[in-house]
Amino acid sequence: MSIRCIFPVIGAIILVFLYSCSPRGATLQVLSPLPKQEICRVAVLPFTNESQYPLGGLIFYRVFMAEMIRTGHFDVAQEGDIRDIYDQIKLLPGQQPSIEQIRLLGSRLGAQAIITGSVITMGEQRQFLGMNPSLAVHVNILDAHTGKILWSTYHHREGADYRKVMHFGMVNTVTSLAQHVSQEILTLWFDKGFKGCEK
Repeated sequence: MSIRCIFPVIGAIILVFLYSCSPRGATLQVLSPLPKQEICRVAVLPFTNESQYPLGGLIFYRVFMAEMIRTGHFDVAQEGDIRDIYDQIKLLPGQQPSIEQIRLLGSRLGAQAIITGSVITMGEQRQFLGMNPSLAVHVNILDAHTGKILWSTYHHREGADYRKVMHFGMVNTVTSLAQHVSQEILTLWFDKGFKGCEK
């Protein structure tokens, strides 16, 4: 094979490599506009787990809540307060609340918006260079007063998506991957106008 024929092959391999390493973004579906007033107080409800990963919903729920608090733009209802209300209305963590229950939770927690979500897939696959976690989630913003879904977001990532050169930069645990996914969803929301209370 001549050198002239080798260059296109090498170029194609590089393009495939770059495409496979390029980040995949979150998909946002706007079903209704956000309220005109600032949304300061939010409640993040326990996420459902549709994956086969033990406690997948709980893991992502706690990471997502922590990242939302870390932004400093939201007054986030405490997990203990949410679970107390769940006990009172006989709702198990991980169950999807009804519209009436959403409105009740919003009222009792003084929330303007409710965040619900589900972990669709979560897992870890051993590869030559180490563990490659994967995560797919669906996260919604609901109007706490009506129970209506305002925004719906789907995001899927693998640890290898963050690989820069060879093994470097790769995310190796589901917890670290959940942190990256949470940050990317919140950044998307912020860019699209869900900014909480300006400080």
